Amino acid sequence: MKKILSIMLFLVFALFALTLNLKNPDPVTLRYYFDLERQVDLFVVLLIPFVIGMLLGILLMSFSVVRNKMQVGKTKRELAKVEKEVQNLRAAPITEPMNDEA
Repeated sequence: MKKILSIMLFLVFALFALTLNLKNPDPVTLRYYFDLERQVDLFVVLLIPFVIGMLLGILLMSFSVVRNKMQVGKTKRELAKVEKEVQNLRAAPITEPMNDEA
């Protein structure tokens, strides 16, 4: 279900990008520093910041994902340690306490 939703969302975005490109075929003049100019399509001018933002978002989210995976690994190691301790306690023989009444 999640894959189908992702594919549908991608198709909607691709359709939006295609219609935006078809409706805005006009070239735009980009003026850089030192009187440099370049003619590019409007779609390219809109697409480049979107792609840069998406890549920055992925980069920032990857830090969070790595941190969460490290926390999961730490928690799993603690769980294994506690489970081993519980198994050792279950295997230990039960002894009655000694009375010091003499």
